[in-house]
Amino acid sequence: MAASTTGRKPIAWGDLLVALGVVGFGVYFLQGAYRIKVLPSYSNIGPRFFPFLVAYALLACGVVLTVQALRGVRGLPEEAEDVDADAPTDWRALVIMGAALLLNLLLMRTAGFIVASTVLYLGVAVAFHERNWLRAVLIGAALSTAIYLAFTDLLGLTLPAGIVPL
Repeated sequence: MAASTTGRKPIAWGDLLVALGVVGFGVYFLQGAYRIKVLPSYSNIGPRFFPFLVAYALLACGVVLTVQALRGVRGLPEEAEDVDADAPTDWRALVIMGAALLLNLLLMRTAGFIVASTVLYLGVAVAFHERNWLRAVLIGAALSTAIYLAFTDLLGLTLPAGIVPL
């Protein structure tokens, strides 16, 4: 249906996708909050209070955003942003970044933080039309290695080493 014949605005599909993502995060946080074990010694406010608070806040925001997106209300960019609010969603970039994120999650334990993060960086660079893939891989590897060393050596945190011998 055309917007001019019915008086309704078309569904804001990009905004709807974001809204459903917020709802998904709310459900995920809610599930995690229920998994927190509570000892009987806690009275009203225990370790699950804030996770439940965040989960319900995400769910509420996600529902409001979903209703607005279905009504055709679009999120407006900040004045400082240089974007065209009427430009169509770049589904190619969205799919590439989603695939890169999924690949990052799948590679994290086996290949390690550095390789997985380099793949993620490459995927985002390709999604934003980077033509020089070698440069993107080198920058991603350098950043991932610096972050890995900072977290493991300076902060004493454990990140999956994987196949890179550091």
